[in-house]
Amino acid sequence: MHHDETTPPTRSRVPLAALSRALQVVAAVTGVPYLVSLVPGVRSSTGISTLLDGWCQHVFLVAVIGVVFCRAVASPTDRRAWTAFALGMCAFEGGNLAYLLHYQQMAVIPYPAWQDLGWVLFYPFAYTALVWMLRDRLSRLTASTWLDGLVVGLTVAALGAAFALGAAVRSADGDVAVVLVSLAYPVADLALLTLVAGGIAVTGRGAGAAWWWLSGGVGLFAVVDTVYAFQLAAGTYVDGGPVDLGWALAFACFGAAAGRRPAEEPARRPHGAVTLVLPGACALGALALLLHGYLDTGEPLAGWLALGAVLAALARTALTVRDVSALADSRRQARTDELTGLVNRRGVYEALAHLDDELTAGAEVAVLLVDLDRFKEINDALGHAAGDALLRQVGPRLAADLRATDVLARLGGDEFVVVARDTDADGALALAERLRDRLREPFPAGAMDLTVDASLGVAVGPAQAGSAEELLQMADLAMYTAKRHRTGVALYDEARDGQGRHRLELAEQLRAAFGRGELVLHYQPKLHLGGDAVAGVEALVRWQHPQRGLLYPDAFIDVAESSGLMGELTVAVLDLALAQTRAWADDGHPLEVAVNVSPSNLVDERFPDEVAARLRVHGLPASALVLEVTESLLMEDRERAVAVLRRLRDAGVGIAIDDYGTGYSSLAYLAELPVTELKLDRAFVGTMVESPRNQAIVTSTLQLSHALGLRLVAEGAEDQATVDALADLGCDQVQGYHLSRPLPPADLIGWLRARAGRTAPLPA
Repeated sequence: MHHDETTPPTRSRVPLAALSRALQVVAAVTGVPYLVSLVPGVRSSTGISTLLDGWCQHVFLVAVIGVVFCRAVASPTDRRAWTAFALGMCAFEGGNLAYLLHYQQMAVIPYPAWQDLGWVLFYPFAYTALVWMLRDRLSRLTASTWLDGLVVGLTVAALGAAFALGAAVRSADGDVAVVLVSLAYPVADLALLTLVAGGIAVTGRGAGAAWWWLSGGVGLFAVVDTVYAFQLAAGTYVDGGPVDLGWALAFACFGAAAGRRPAEEPARRPHGAVTLVLPGACALGALALLLHGYLDTGEPLAGWLALGAVLAALARTALTVRDVSALADSRRQARTDELTGLVNRRGVYEALAHLDDELTAGAEVAVLLVDLDRFKEINDALGHAAGDALLRQVGPRLAADLRATDVLARLGGDEFVVVARDTDADGALALAERLRDRLREPFPAGAMDLTVDASLGVAVGPAQAGSAEELLQMADLAMYTAKRHRTGVALYDEARDGQGRHRLELAEQLRAAFGRGELVLHYQPKLHLGGDAVAGVEALVRWQHPQRGLLYPDAFIDVAESSGLMGELTVAVLDLALAQTRAWADDGHPLEVAVNVSPSNLVDERFPDEVAARLRVHGLPASALVLEVTESLLMEDRERAVAVLRRLRDAGVGIAIDDYGTGYSSLAYLAELPVTELKLDRAFVGTMVESPRNQAIVTSTLQLSHALGLRLVAEGAEDQATVDALADLGCDQVQGYHLSRPLPPADLIGWLRARAGRTAPLPA
């Protein structure tokens, strides 16, 4: 079995993790006493303790190094970085051991010594590790992000140079080796601080806990080292004091970092004004250092570093200004119509949303919807270029009669909207007439002039509505009234236009009803006439409206069709019906269920797959479902409808022609369609006893269906005489109020149990 190169085999991970945990325990057991002993006031005297500074310290450091090496072996992404860091810690511990085993015994410890080589070597390994980790996390960051890191890093370096580097240089007596080593520590510490501070600035919060522990440890190490250099220069450093505590805590942070799981998320930058906090604060600090240097009380190097930080901050500010400008331009373009330069649909809806508070406070706002008449004729006769040229001239024409506080926008096509504050109904109607007159003036179009007319709808709030978006709907309805009656301008009237408004509201409520579970189904049984057994049920949708109660289809089907919701409604009904059928089958009542199909489903090539998926979800055979289609739907897109129905029939789903005889009855399409049953319309069935002509139609339709191998279902059987007549003719199934009205599922169970033992099995 092969394993990925970056992922160790599972068998090797378990002992590696166990080894890491054991080393962490060793580090804790030996490190805690050592760290506590370094807290000021705990030791009775300063100096070297064999147990604490000898055994405890070095076992603690070796254990931490072991934890870091374990992390290096186990890490799939940062392996080389952790390895470099572990090697740097080994070098540092080598210097410690050299000091403990050799130099500590001398009366006068030479400076520099071989121990310093081990301590200095820690830095290049640490730099390498941090750079590799940053590269893995920051490969996609922008120039602005890198400048943030540069600003913070240079500022930290400037502060360090101002307060530590100068003291270290002045402490050297001129010996080359002493000067080099004395400079190596503070310069290396400044570089570490620069790298860590810059890294924190650019990684933000998303680099993971390991990075934060590591950065904290390195930062603490550099700060303590700087304090150590300052104490050496002043001659105040002693073994076993707070400086040793800081080094030990830094190593504890390294061990904590190695013991954390790798971060799985990429670095995330803060957004908005937060991105300017660090660069801004650092710029202020750098300016303070420049002032300090200018007054000739600081270090020249600090002044130069501070100057670099200020320049980087200025560059960052320039990029920020550019980005903000680009963002503002992008926001403007997102709300501007490309053709006319006016506010677009998105912009006007945002403007309307801001007006709701004004309407609530009682301010009058008028919304005018402008639609150009016969604009399609111009496009058809002269081409879209001429139409676009005309539309570009509409904005300036309308704007000539508007105030600076009014909003003019293009909704799309040849529709424009005007929102006028502090305007009552009379003022809005007068404005609408003026705008219409403006638009009736000829528009120059090349060598000819074009004359157009316009229809304007007006709605005024808060008298007519407390929402600006609702006012736009009212203005739309009023505009259609003006167009229909050729009046040019119309003010919204509830008695005249309210029905259309309520249809819009009902459509939105129906759309929400799908997700709120407000649709319910009632089921009307169908009987086999031969044995009087229950053949199946037809699912009929009802809407349990939260305010209006139970609504029947005639109250919302037209709205669903006109608003494009029929496809979604059909799928919702199908799912409810199949779920109920499954429940009935589990209760010992296996029934065939019929569901009506909408026009949008009938021409949707994905619908057969949707039906198959629903059947699988509910664990039902395809033979449990019949889809009912009206003749008029088949004629809308016959070719695609036939293809969809054939796929459904091939899958085993039954196909019924509903209301047969009232639409486009044709033997040609009847022979072509993959149909399994005909449902004869109630207009013929309900009067067949009294009307010999209708009885002849029923008889001939029955003979035709049987000749084609189809099942005939008679709808509208309202009395026993009709049922008996159908039985005498040999009709297959019957459905009507005489047998049962559509029933809720619970009532249908009672109806079924009353007819227990007479339920027909599902067809094969």
